Amino acid sequence: MQPAQDIAKRLDRICGHHILVIGDVMLDRFIDGKVERISPEAPVPVLSHTKQTAMPGGAANVARNLCQLGIMTSLIGIVGNDDEAGILADELSHLAGLAYHPITDDSRPTTTKTRYRSGTQQILRVDNEVKHPISEAHLASVMKLVQAQMTKTDIIILSDYAKGCLTTDLIAAVIKLAKQHDKIVMIDPKSDDFSRYHGASYVTPNLSELAGAAKLTDTSLDAIGKAAKNLCQTHDISAILTTLSARGMQLSDSSDTNHHIPSIAKDVFDVSGAGDTVVSTFAAVLASGAEPIEAMDFANLAASIVVSKPGTAALTAGEVIAASDLSEQSSYDLNNLTTPIAEWRKQGLRIGFTNGCFDLLHPGHLHVLREAARLCDRLIVGVNSDQSVKALKGPSRPIQPEAMRAQSLASLPYVDAVIIFDDETPLKCVETISPDCLIKGGDYQAEEIIGASHVIENGGSVQTIALLQGHSTTAILQNS
Repeated sequence: MQPAQDIAKRLDRICGHHILVIGDVMLDRFIDGKVERISPEAPVPVLSHTKQTAMPGGAANVARNLCQLGIMTSLIGIVGNDDEAGILADELSHLAGLAYHPITDDSRPTTTKTRYRSGTQQILRVDNEVKHPISEAHLASVMKLVQAQMTKTDIIILSDYAKGCLTTDLIAAVIKLAKQHDKIVMIDPKSDDFSRYHGASYVTPNLSELAGAAKLTDTSLDAIGKAAKNLCQTHDISAILTTLSARGMQLSDSSDTNHHIPSIAKDVFDVSGAGDTVVSTFAAVLASGAEPIEAMDFANLAASIVVSKPGTAALTAGEVIAASDLSEQSSYDLNNLTTPIAEWRKQGLRIGFTNGCFDLLHPGHLHVLREAARLCDRLIVGVNSDQSVKALKGPSRPIQPEAMRAQSLASLPYVDAVIIFDDETPLKCVETISPDCLIKGGDYQAEEIIGASHVIENGGSVQTIALLQGHSTTAILQNS
């Protein structure tokens, strides 16, 4: 497993890149309830309905994963002229950094999967969909949008759920255009016919999909590698990333090079959307300039997180860091900073301080911390304890315990020290540290910031940083 410091650096490099997602957008509905009896009319369970939720699915879930990692994302897909299209658009409107370009096709419904669940058990799924290929007119509309996005995007993801959006002609046209602009094309396949993906940079099948395409019966790692190599050679695919469920994943190319990594042990709760997470995180890390093997390691870690969450899950930067190899630190006590602060002052270094709950660390947090570090030589971050967060946010928070939040912050390349405080405000921290620069996000006025008067009276300055709009822990929880 990669060290948290390496993961944190990679997440920082991901932010701000652009990925174009094209494919079968869907609405995922979840009907939750309890089963306590069998129907007297037929031997089927009776579900007592308690809750209904909706989430982006398919290509829309790929986009959702990218946005929550700080990737600027454009999404192109086909929807029906129905209520579900509006619900999907509303769900996607809450995602920061997403430009959604739906194309309406009156001949089809918006693809909707409705899952009925009792507790943690899915008992039924009902699909409302048609699978006929989109018309030439709609293909032309898609390509017009693709052409408009091509110069600014780093990678193109084709999310193929075999619902008719990604026709053979459309896939070929996108790959041809991408090659003209020297862009990577990554395809999450559903078809057994890999000739449809001829010329792609990466294809990311699961084992069943690879076996169908290669007519594979032997599922040893060696046989999987050879099958992937043959498919790469036959269809001019640069590399195939095969997900192997409990066995992890394997990256293979046409030169007979294979790299396998085992899965990270987790309790599997729900595999819905796990493939979307793999393709999105693999693409995001490649977009940041990493090598494919590093991108695969990151995707493997990300997949281990989402399968342990209910529903069509996406993930946050804080969850990825927390699931990595965090270095242990015995204490985040304010008193332990006395010596390093004295040494920093002796060296003439400018000390900065900021604070927050930092629950489910997200791109908005990373942005503020990164900019705060530019205002000083050493950045100290105060993080509210669990007790303090509950007092501020209510009994359901924090999502992550204080030690995990502190360790995640300490792994960031621009954070020099972390302290945990129990009070509702960081005033004691500010008065003890007496930073040269007190820094908060732009949702505060300088004079409203706790400790501002103390810092100014002692010759320091107070700075605010414009927020990265749309990113918040509350929004993430509402969309999960």
